[in-house]
Amino acid sequence: MLNFLRVIRAFAGLLFLAGIAGIIAQLGFNILHVDILMRSSVIVIMVGTLFAAFWLWVFLGLRYVINEIHEKEQGKPHPSLTKIWHL
Repeated sequence: MLNFLRVIRAFAGLLFLAGIAGIIAQLGFNILHVDILMRSSVIVIMVGTLFAAFWLWVFLGLRYVINEIHEKEQGKPHPSLTKIWHL
């Protein structure tokens, strides 16, 4: 069970990074093409930010869930999750 949750956590981390990469790509496009800044560009950045925020929430929330399950079973937090960004 814990390994499955850790795989989902890794997937959520990758989707968070993909969301950040999409925001950076859109911002780069806007910097290169200042004359065509449109509402759709702002909408894409806002949706990308919400997308990234959701997957960051899932990533951090799964750390809490994994630690709670491991603590219930073993009596201590999961040793691989000592730092917030570890999988």
